[in-house]
Amino acid sequence: MSIDLLEERLLVALHCCHPRFWLHLLRTLAKGKPVTKASIAAALDMALEDIDTALMDFKDTVYDGDGNVVACGLSLVPTSHRFSVDGCNLFTWCALDALMYPVALRQVALVESQCPVTGVAVRLTVTPTGITALTPVETVVSLVVPAAQAGCCNVRNAFCSQVHFMSSLQAADEWRSTHPHATILSVEEAWRLGSVIAQRRLADVQSCVES
Repeated sequence: MSIDLLEERLLVALHCCHPRFWLHLLRTLAKGKPVTKASIAAALDMALEDIDTALMDFKDTVYDGDGNVVACGLSLVPTSHRFSVDGCNLFTWCALDALMYPVALRQVALVESQCPVTGVAVRLTVTPTGITALTPVETVVSLVVPAAQAGCCNVRNAFCSQVHFMSSLQAADEWRSTHPHATILSVEEAWRLGSVIAQRRLADVQSCVES
């Protein structure tokens, strides 16, 4: 599948119906603390009951015992994808999240993951404009496209669980033998896709603000 076709399909599959809500959650979680519903309501000038309604569209969102948001793509709960930004040690649900969030946050992130095949640590610096300090340099990214429109934060099992940093093309080929529908991309290609998705959501936020 071509990059252009992947881009088109992902923009449809990962379309976000509440871009301002998503961006507020992302930016607030990036500060390293749980997000209260009251703080969301105050920041977005929404009633609490409307917050509950909106969160129903973010079905994979994780809450703490007090009902505060602790994970919605960007996570305070540990995963295999470490994501450090502005001194906060966070996590993401998948490799594509780790590549696109620096674009949406307009911040540099240090990312560390683990190849699911070899166990080799993958480390890279992700900026709003690209990738630096990638090791191993042979690292690639596995990617699947959800079969139907799933939304921005309802894809943890159908999408995120199959989007990994692989330490080499050989490791990716071994992994793809049991995941035949996956596409293998260079890290730069995956960053481009993540950047396009992030920029589309930022544009949608701006449209909401102006309307």
